[in-house]
Amino acid sequence: MNSADHPFTVATPSEAGVDADAVRRFVRRLAADDVSLDSLLIHRGGKLVLDQYWWPYAAERPHMTHSATKSFVGTAVGFALAGKLVRLDDTLVSFFPEKVPADASDNLRAITVEDLLTMRTGHRVGLSGKTWRLLKTSWVEEFLRAEVEFPPGKTFTYSSATSHMLSAIVQRVSGETVFDYLTPRLFEPLGFSGHSWDTDPEGICSGGNGLSVRSIDFLKWGVLHLNDGVWEGKRILPEGWVRAAAAWHVENAHAGMWNGTEFVPQAAEDAEERPEGYGYQVWLDTDGAFRASGMFGQDVFVLPAHDAVVVTTGSIRHGRHRLLSALLHDELLPAFTGTPSSAADERLAAELATTHDAPVVASVTPAVDVDGKRFRCATNEDGLDAISFRREGDELVVTLEDDRGAHDVRCGLSTWVESQTGVTGWRLHHSYQSESMRVLAAARWTTPRELTLDWYFVESPFHDTVTAEFTADGGLRWHRRANVNSGPTERPVVTARAS
Repeated sequence: MNSADHPFTVATPSEAGVDADAVRRFVRRLAADDVSLDSLLIHRGGKLVLDQYWWPYAAERPHMTHSATKSFVGTAVGFALAGKLVRLDDTLVSFFPEKVPADASDNLRAITVEDLLTMRTGHRVGLSGKTWRLLKTSWVEEFLRAEVEFPPGKTFTYSSATSHMLSAIVQRVSGETVFDYLTPRLFEPLGFSGHSWDTDPEGICSGGNGLSVRSIDFLKWGVLHLNDGVWEGKRILPEGWVRAAAAWHVENAHAGMWNGTEFVPQAAEDAEERPEGYGYQVWLDTDGAFRASGMFGQDVFVLPAHDAVVVTTGSIRHGRHRLLSALLHDELLPAFTGTPSSAADERLAAELATTHDAPVVASVTPAVDVDGKRFRCATNEDGLDAISFRREGDELVVTLEDDRGAHDVRCGLSTWVESQTGVTGWRLHHSYQSESMRVLAAARWTTPRELTLDWYFVESPFHDTVTAEFTADGGLRWHRRANVNSGPTERPVVTARAS
């Protein structure tokens, strides 16, 4: 990315007072602890000092932000509050009177906008986006039908459904989706490009997740908040909103349990884990830092004490995301208090120089010719009907047929090939299923009878690996797995016969 593609002043780490050796140790520690990043951006003292991407990710590509979407919804609510479209004490049910069940409980009727912002709606269990993305009915009505066990305003229960209701409220009071509402207020003033936002069956932007942005635009959100809502000398966010959003509205933002009388917050599994709080759709740290945070490593860390913002996009395995925050505080923050030097800058640059290189696509000589072959699948959990292969020049086109239709994935045989695909993958992709996804793919014969397919869905954290074993008796064993998922990362083997 060159300077014309973003508004930031570019500097070496040492020019911004950053110890590049500490950054290098942080990157090494991430690799040692299997914390996989797709990008890492560091902004300090008004300067962009690192804009790093790991192959196959790149500056121009948008990336799923997962639950960091919630923080953008919070920003939209901030604008709506300033515009007098909503108030913090407005009740949820007042916005959707036609959808409220006749037998709605007092607890449901008591939920306010502020309860939604702070995830204190009174629900015992939160609903993840993984669950909601599979619903074909009204997500608003589903939320209003869910039991609200506790009085709102008291207990913290993290829930993507809660954030979705904020998106629905903004759309109801403004007459436009959160995406459209934020366009003249946030996206255009900050120069966002290539961003998109998924919607629910009623056309409401998914509030808990679904926003995709470039890493540089992710950074802009953080820098805007670091500067109290001012961008290039102009106030963008309402006066006082950043302070309100980053206030400790929830002191212990961890799961808890009902003891029969009250809701008791539970300590984190690791007693050494740093305490966290929750504000208005942002996570809070005890050192004054706060962040927008999404599954698998999509984070914007706003660090006022260091006049810095750190952005990550990632493919971090489920259950290890918290380690990113811990390592950032333990390994990266010392970079802002260490001893900068140009020699350290050079060492960091040299170490990161090869991270953009694509793996070589190399094959052994195959024992079978798969060109033009089609295999009929035995009954399987994935609903696959048939798998076929055809050669087109230096590409192998793999076609999967299922109840969603026929889906091609174009795979390079000697290099990587980028294309669009609608291949079914929601079981391995945290229930995300787009009609068209950008994929970078290659096919290589790893043994004379085993073909390995690598599919990088390069605007997401997901990388699928398929092994297709062609048996001597004319059969096919198809095994697909993913690098990250909120559930199982591999599917049962599918067997097929040539048809």
